[in-house]
Amino acid sequence: MDASRLRPSPLFAPLSDDELERVATLFQETEILAGSGLAREGDFAYKFFVVLDGEVDVMRGFEPVAKLGPGDFFGEMGVMTDERRNARVQARTRCDLAWMMAWDFKTMADQHPSVAEILEETIAERMASLPQSDGEG
Repeated sequence: MDASRLRPSPLFAPLSDDELERVATLFQETEILAGSGLAREGDFAYKFFVVLDGEVDVMRGFEPVAKLGPGDFFGEMGVMTDERRNARVQARTRCDLAWMMAWDFKTMADQHPSVAEILEETIAERMASLPQSDGEG
């Protein structure tokens, strides 16, 4: 995929042009129609996504959690933690997405510590927004 399509994402800001070119080889690009499901809450996570164009809705249960657009990313929590997805993601508009499989994601994080640091900070922020279990049940 064309590395310049990834450059707008803050995730890749620390990378040099050469590093970004190498990262771009790990991604596939796809077009998704409005209304298409991209991730289901409770499913095993095996893909990481970057929104190149368009918007997606993130829902937990039936409650909106976030609206993501160009440069935003999702799927990192399940892929990094090997846990099930904690939200549902659906295309709000027609979208162009970059995606990679979990093993490529882990390669990227290992080879680019600055990207891994941003991912870890994002995961911590997103984990803090998750509803806390009351320990009953």
